Amino acid sequence: MKDLIIVESPTKARTIKKLLGPKTRVISSKGHIKDLPKSRLGVKIEDGKFIPEYIKIRGKAKDIKLIQDAAKKAERVLLAPDPDREGEAIAQHLAEEITNGKIARVRFYEITKRGIAEALANPGQIDHLLVDAHRTRRVLDRLVGYKVSPLLWKLVRGGLSAGRVQSVALRILCEREAEIEGFKPETYWVIKGLFEARGERFEAELVKIKDKKAERLDEGQMRKAKTILRAGIDAQVTKFERGPKSFPPSPPFKTSTLQQEAASAMHFAPKRTMRLAQGLYEGVTLEETTVGLITYMRTDSLRIAPEFIASTEHFIVQTMGEEYSKPRAYRDRKGAQAAHEAIRPTLLARSPDFVAPHLDRDSKHLYGLIYRRYLASQMADSVYDQRTVEIEHEGYLFRARSLKRIFEGYEKVYSREKRETDFVLPELKDGERVRLVKLTVERKQTQPPPRYTEASLIRKLEANGIGRPSTYAAIVGTLAERHYTTREGRRRSDPLMPTELGRVVNDILVPRFADLFNVKFTRRMEAELDSIAEGKLDWQRALSDFWKPFSAALEKVEAEIPEIKQEMVKETGETCPKCGKPLVEKWGRFGKFLACSGFPTCRYTRPLGEAETEETEKRCPECGAAMVVKVGRFGRFLACSRYPECKTTMPYVLGHPCPLCGGEVLELRGKRGKFYKCSNDDCSFVSPYPLSDERCPACDAHMVAAPAGAFCVRCNPEKMKAKTAKKRKSEDDSKA
Repeated sequence: MKDLIIVESPTKARTIKKLLGPKTRVISSKGHIKDLPKSRLGVKIEDGKFIPEYIKIRGKAKDIKLIQDAAKKAERVLLAPDPDREGEAIAQHLAEEITNGKIARVRFYEITKRGIAEALANPGQIDHLLVDAHRTRRVLDRLVGYKVSPLLWKLVRGGLSAGRVQSVALRILCEREAEIEGFKPETYWVIKGLFEARGERFEAELVKIKDKKAERLDEGQMRKAKTILRAGIDAQVTKFERGPKSFPPSPPFKTSTLQQEAASAMHFAPKRTMRLAQGLYEGVTLEETTVGLITYMRTDSLRIAPEFIASTEHFIVQTMGEEYSKPRAYRDRKGAQAAHEAIRPTLLARSPDFVAPHLDRDSKHLYGLIYRRYLASQMADSVYDQRTVEIEHEGYLFRARSLKRIFEGYEKVYSREKRETDFVLPELKDGERVRLVKLTVERKQTQPPPRYTEASLIRKLEANGIGRPSTYAAIVGTLAERHYTTREGRRRSDPLMPTELGRVVNDILVPRFADLFNVKFTRRMEAELDSIAEGKLDWQRALSDFWKPFSAALEKVEAEIPEIKQEMVKETGETCPKCGKPLVEKWGRFGKFLACSGFPTCRYTRPLGEAETEETEKRCPECGAAMVVKVGRFGRFLACSRYPECKTTMPYVLGHPCPLCGGEVLELRGKRGKFYKCSNDDCSFVSPYPLSDERCPACDAHMVAAPAGAFCVRCNPEKMKAKTAKKRKSEDDSKA
């Protein structure tokens, strides 16, 4: 046997074997063969040196023996795990177990005949600097995880974890949640005018008042504007511009942008996206051949091989015409992996339609996304006819803009947003008079910053230099697995929220390890790992510089554990039914619970939320006892305080009267979630939103508290219908 190729994936091995034929043997290590032990720290610290104690992974002995036996029969062993930090570590561990001295390292950036031939023609050696960088990251993560997590076990409950990167991501989510909770909305008004000119009508928005910005008006400005801007007045066109507006395509995908787009377009979790992309890279059987459909999917590079750009230009000219082609080379950010390419199809002739019969639904959608995004990145700009008009009356300046596409360019194959407006401005002239037909005043409220989605969190991490292409999916996934985060809704694209447990963990870690769990430090550590890989920094020096302040902080926190525990105890105002001492909130294995402060003398405990109930003024219609508020799987409801003797229940009643008839408003839950309905069967009031404390200035009824701002359902019945329809459509989309 001449050559033995060792890869880490069985699928990848099968694809390469089919492409090379029977003369070359290809086997798989089935992932890592060595790792740090799970049962202990696995890092020796002696004389200021850090020694990771790698061991063979349990269950891998058979695979290692197979590799060793095959290597003895080969003239040359080619180590071909993935071309990244993780793959280099696998290659190093394989080399340590092989006695055959003729070992080389090959890197497959695409699993095609051409890609494999190029790699085999240019074998190299294991990059020991990259191995050092991987070793450093593993030691750092192990020190943080295995030293800090036990503190959480002592303070909160067992099974919790802290991580060098995951805890920073959690901090980002918690800080955003605190911003949202501390946000105080401000009311403002937006004014739009419906104008008529040359027999056509168009809408323009008030943007300036006497050269000062006027996108958000206070009540005084709004009232003054209404007195001046009356329907029927003639205003003057102060500027009209018309010209082409070009929009360039987005660059091809790298790992982070692929995860973001797949989450937004198809609601895929980052882990799911990477699993599907791995399958497309490692090989798909197409009729009589098996081949990788995309290049390596863990990359932060936007580079495209010049020869592939040239073949793309030829493909676009042949299939769409010369006017659609515009070859482009995209610039990488500093520190990007220069050897890698962006994520692209390996052959443009393999269109999404061509490969569709050979892929499952999700893989088909992801391949189509990658294919079209890459093809678009090498195409001409889309071009629009842009018209802009500015209209002025007594210092009040309105502006309108219209876009009409005149050349589709790259949007022929890839477009994720609608740019074209629903109207086209008429051809106007400076100084021309236009008539104000109608003035619209809309009351709005400022909105808090949005919560992060999985996609926007990955974007935030990447922008701050936190994590690498291979780790983004794991970071987001770990937070969910630890129950540190949850979602606002059921879709993968729905916003993330820290759970109460996540916030407790964050509140413990951040004040006590402020220099460790912050964006700047994590970014610096990622930069140091890159410096180690480039040979600019010794890996032992990096670990030593980290360990000194970290170990000091650990000792300090260990000494403060009793004090921290006391700080975490929350008084409830209730007394223990057994001994009369105060009941306090504590954290246990299954979450929060109530416990007697007299522990260990008194061991009384009770699940949180099991007892306390809010008594109402309503009486039970069956027995006359007080009705109390309870929370069930469908939300709040009223129950008889004599339960279980009396099992009467009633819907929960809001404190505000119905804005239409003055009856009681009930809080109910249906298949679309919570909604609010008048108890009077003859009344039509139904709302997806609760009533607010704010009253309508026109009719004094309580207004509906919609997310975009409160409004009166009595004065604006059509708005109520529109809001309800919009909310239902959003919910229906989430189920699709």
